[in-house]
Amino acid sequence: MSTSRSLPPARPWCKNVPVQQTFPRASRLAKGYRVGQVDAFFTQVLGERVGAAEVRTVGFDLVRGAYRINAVDEMLDRVEDDLARAERERAMADLGERGYLTAVTGQAQVLRGRLARQHGDRFARASGWGTGYDVAEVDELCDQAADYFDGDRALAVDALRDRVFRMRRGSRAYDERAVDAYLDRVVAVMIKVG
Repeated sequence: MSTSRSLPPARPWCKNVPVQQTFPRASRLAKGYRVGQVDAFFTQVLGERVGAAEVRTVGFDLVRGAYRINAVDEMLDRVEDDLARAERERAMADLGERGYLTAVTGQAQVLRGRLARQHGDRFARASGWGTGYDVAEVDELCDQAADYFDGDRALAVDALRDRVFRMRRGSRAYDERAVDAYLDRVVAVMIKVG
């Protein structure tokens, strides 16, 4: 049985959060995002107490019978886009269009530097026999990001947000946290570009 909880009305900047936001529940046996944590976070979002970066990096505990992961993730992506758009407009008003573009270009150049590294050397490896992301798959996505930064290809933000890598062990794996942190920064720059 699916139940849901209503959230407070949306703010004008956040057009993608309906007045009454509800999330379907996972089955009793399936894991989902803890209801109280999700509700508390969206209350902060609607109270304008978080930015796009916090939305992108938020994490929730997984428990049985909670909110469906994909439904919450889709809403988080839309809210992040709205917040980033509002942040971009404020920054452009403060810095001017030229100043804003100069700042974003500088951030992109810093990120592009890592992508110039050789395949297999872009991130630290998983420690010992620990697990991490498949090196070849991460390098392939990094090549796509490099082409995007060079202006040679279009790349959708969701291609980074939704990417799932196979898990490997030891030397065949990049450290998961390092890759995630880097991809979060790439997403942030892509959103700033619009």
